[in-house]
Amino acid sequence: MTPTATPAADNARLTAFVNFPSPYTQALLERALVAVLPALEMSSDIPKEPPKLQWADYDVLSLDVPRHNPGYLISSYIYRKALIRKHQLHTTVNEYLAKCRHRGIKSALESGMPKGWVLDIQFADELDELLMDDLYELEEVMRGNEGRAEGEREWFILKPGFAERGQGIRMFSTEDELRAIFEEFEPPSEDEDEDDDDDGERNDDDADDDAGVGGTAVLTSHMRHFVIQEYVPRPVLFDLHEGDGAQLGQKFHLRAYVLVTGAYTVHLAHTMLALFSDAPYTPPRIVEGQVDLRPHLTNTCLQTDAYGQAVEQDDLVRLFWDLEGRTALARDNGYNVMGTVDKEWLDKTFTKVGQVVAEAVKAGAECGSFNLQLMENAFEIFGVDLLLSHPADATSLVVPDVTLLEFNASPDFVQTGDVLRPKLLDMFKGVVRISIAPFFGIDTVGEEKEEEMELGEDRWGWRLVGKGQVRASWA
Repeated sequence: MTPTATPAADNARLTAFVNFPSPYTQALLERALVAVLPALEMSSDIPKEPPKLQWADYDVLSLDVPRHNPGYLISSYIYRKALIRKHQLHTTVNEYLAKCRHRGIKSALESGMPKGWVLDIQFADELDELLMDDLYELEEVMRGNEGRAEGEREWFILKPGFAERGQGIRMFSTEDELRAIFEEFEPPSEDEDEDDDDDGERNDDDADDDAGVGGTAVLTSHMRHFVIQEYVPRPVLFDLHEGDGAQLGQKFHLRAYVLVTGAYTVHLAHTMLALFSDAPYTPPRIVEGQVDLRPHLTNTCLQTDAYGQAVEQDDLVRLFWDLEGRTALARDNGYNVMGTVDKEWLDKTFTKVGQVVAEAVKAGAECGSFNLQLMENAFEIFGVDLLLSHPADATSLVVPDVTLLEFNASPDFVQTGDVLRPKLLDMFKGVVRISIAPFFGIDTVGEEKEEEMELGEDRWGWRLVGKGQVRASWA
């Protein structure tokens, strides 16, 4: 990020507004800022006039002044739906890949994003027309699945474009299963609604509290935009209780913290997490008329034990680098041992993750400019979810395929847990050194001035994985 022409005298009086609803995150940010910029004047009270630095939740940021004055720095881009909305990310990546193919350019997203379809639907009876028009390819595959055993079918995942924390995610393989999902999401009829209101037991506002499948019910009238993606087979599995008896592989996804600065650079944090499901992995299967989602959903907020009690997050969250020495598994007819993870495997996987996330930001910058407007005086940390899977022809452990699942704004750092809190603190200190101190031209504690980072360079717990330029980034 290019430093602004802030006078040295102003640096001594640099003021900051730091405010997050999570005490866990708030405390870490305050400690990081004080450790690196001890002269900083900091407040968590919402100011009448915006200070030079705002590092806060998007909903409490004052955006008017920073939007027009490049001397003010904010911790979020104002427009970034091209990344953080699932259906818009899918559309953005598809448009970008079409450009790459036209130019004859190979992209990491070609194999880093599952094939899928975006649909706009409010009622189940709209599905017939969609299957004839926009979803005709999907309809052909689902028709081919009819009569096949569950293990021989091609499976798909349905995700609401605006939902989070696993809400509304479903799996299906046939048209009947897809139709049943949207019927489940149908709002109650007027007669049902009146009956429920008379009983004083339920109304539409209770929809998000439905038991549903794992408490993840939604209403299509609230969600409307959905994305359907091919299910990624052969996920990399690990047994969290390896050596304790029977070998039971568990699915996980990576939570990568990605820092985007200015207009623009992309950094990937070495503090990358593996978030596990508590249920042993099985291929998709139907249990009591519904697809059992527990082995497939790895959101920590959805994990419960056999008694329905929330599982301690520290039990299901691992640092990615701590997987070294563990046995990687695959699941076909049974669990297959693929090999032991070593540092080289971790390094190459980390590099591949960096390529995928950097390319996704580039796609947003090139093809999502209306919904991703990168500003010189902004930075943002995204929580990016990715899946690792064994290549189809792999019989032993090789560098996995890396599939991008989604970008999350305002990631829930609490899921990192208490054990890894020091890692997060170091990560936030790196953000201060990379994004904040250079912007204001401030010398940081314990660091001499250094040249700008080069692509692939590691510094302060972050790796620079992408760099670009947005034309006319300032209006």
